[in-house]
Amino acid sequence: MAKRLKVANPARCIGCYSCMMACARTWYDTISLKNSRINIQTSGGIETPYNAIVCHACVDPPCMRACPVGALTKRKGGGVIFNKELCNGCGNCIEACIVGAIHLDAEKKAVICKHCGVCTKFCPHDVLEMIEVEDSGELKVTDTNPVEDTGPESLTASHKEIYEKKDFGEKEPEGEK
Repeated sequence: MAKRLKVANPARCIGCYSCMMACARTWYDTISLKNSRINIQTSGGIETPYNAIVCHACVDPPCMRACPVGALTKRKGGGVIFNKELCNGCGNCIEACIVGAIHLDAEKKAVICKHCGVCTKFCPHDVLEMIEVEDSGELKVTDTNPVEDTGPESLTASHKEIYEKKDFGEKEPEGEK
């Protein structure tokens, strides 16, 4: 059974970049964020939500079709397998990627997610997870019972809106409400 990376809880991302550093360290032996196969971006400054930009493991990957030298081949479960030696750095895969999950490294070679899951082990807020999919890329259905919602009340709510209702034993000084 194949696995792929999923952004499961986007509202929990605090922009710590631990996932990006773990990826870069694992695959490039550096901690440069430029070498990460996942990208965490703000929506417009530090006071707005963060977005995790990850390969969506397309069943019919447009990046693969756009590669003129065959450096990308179809992967079981969706997405692509990248052959760095064949890559000529043309950037066609970047233009073809519908989610903007591909970029070039310092050697002008494509940086594309392998769906290895190393980033999930370093995400302290369970934003990312690996899910099982059929070899065709279709989601594996294992349980048809309703799932209990344990997430925040709103995926678009700010951290303040989510947590100001919680009692952490701290009291605001009088007159500051």
